[in-house]
Amino acid sequence: MNKNTEAVAALAEAGYWDSQYFLWSAILIVAILFLAGTWCFLCHRRAMAAQHLLVQDLRESADTFRYLVETAHEGIAVVQNKRLVYLNPRMCEMSGYNEAELKALSSFIPLIHPSSRDEMMANYQRRVAGEAAPQRYESLLLRKDGSSYPIELSGVAIVWGGQPATLNMLTDISDRKAAEKKILYLAHHDGLTGLVNRTVLHERVQSAIDISSRSHTSFAVLFVDLNAFKQVNDAYGHEVGDALLQQVTLRVKQQLESADTLARVGGDEFVVLLAAIKDNRDVNQVMTRIKEGMAEVFQIKHHQLHCHVSQGAALYPEDGTSVQALLSQADKNMYADKCRFYSDLKSNGSDRQRNNASHSPNSQ
Repeated sequence: MNKNTEAVAALAEAGYWDSQYFLWSAILIVAILFLAGTWCFLCHRRAMAAQHLLVQDLRESADTFRYLVETAHEGIAVVQNKRLVYLNPRMCEMSGYNEAELKALSSFIPLIHPSSRDEMMANYQRRVAGEAAPQRYESLLLRKDGSSYPIELSGVAIVWGGQPATLNMLTDISDRKAAEKKILYLAHHDGLTGLVNRTVLHERVQSAIDISSRSHTSFAVLFVDLNAFKQVNDAYGHEVGDALLQQVTLRVKQQLESADTLARVGGDEFVVLLAAIKDNRDVNQVMTRIKEGMAEVFQIKHHQLHCHVSQGAALYPEDGTSVQALLSQADKNMYADKCRFYSDLKSNGSDRQRNNASHSPNSQ
């Protein structure tokens, strides 16, 4: 009999195996060990399930983030050491380069218009250095074909691969700039003729006053008004009337110098700023050219129209030293010319009636 067997026999002879205290203690220890093992097993399963859910959430979040980045309307680019290390498809679309071409660039500078390169580089360097830089600003970029396009850039400093970098979001604002330009144009120009409006005219006349007062030179403003324009609209319609205004604009422009300004200030009223005029003789020469230019028949939609204009001028400083004074005097002179026109027209009409009456058989 070996030593182990002898030890067990000795315990049995001593009565330990028959002790209830020892038995229940053993059962309790086994139960505790079982419960502890079960609890550890359940905790492990719970931890594994939570880890699985976490991994799944992270994967779904990454997929969602990737989808948002790849389908974003804005171009997204990460710049590190002046190179593009990450970019989304929209960035490629905006620039005209593919991803490999953009990442192969030694610097982002070729993508920037020369007029914006210094500002863009300075902002990039400030961000990387942790210094204050504009978070959002407008700039001008270059496409692969050399054409430029305006963008709005938002940038922040980040860490990419353990190294400082910048995350940049670029929005192509070409449509917005075009709309702003159109709104600005319409705010200062006549939509039908393309001429500057009353606001711009006043600014340019005031500028001419300032220059002439310092240089002791002269200039003139000239009112040009179409006679019987309302009758043209009534007889042929506004479409023909609009076409007539456009053709009148072209003819008047042909009689002016490049330094002069032609503005439309009313339905059929035009004002000319004659910048290089010295005296009334020069003004009269311009007025004569405009009158002769109107003499040729206007051909509009199979209609042959005659257009007569009334004109009135005011010379600086003889006729006024302010914008309002000059325009008011030129308007008065134009109205006087219009009155003469209709007076002559009425007189000629009466003469024709008398001539017709004198040649009538009933008059003999």
